[in-house]
Amino acid sequence: MFCDEAWNEIRRSLGLSGRELEIIRSKFDDQKECVIAANLGISPRTVHTHIERLHHKLGVTNRSQLFVRIMHEFLALTVCPDKRLPPICANRAAGRCPLRDLVS
Repeated sequence: MFCDEAWNEIRRSLGLSGRELEIIRSKFDDQKECVIAANLGISPRTVHTHIERLHHKLGVTNRSQLFVRIMHEFLALTVCPDKRLPPICANRAAGRCPLRDLVS
């Protein structure tokens, strides 16, 4: 969904480990826990534990909230002037970006 650069900025911004990012990216690709486990060479229970800890770390309680939290972080990273991601709104430089108010 996002380019590698965006995922890395999201990881840094949220303080995620590399493994946590792999699991979130897999969830964004709609992979089930058993598929994620097989791809990462870990047990499904370990994947489940990672997901539970991610929910706690990010203050969410389910998959939908996790997706919204990640999308919110991405948008915040595109409207902040000191971040590395390019803006997705052409009006940002002029101070007229409607997204700025959504992610403050």
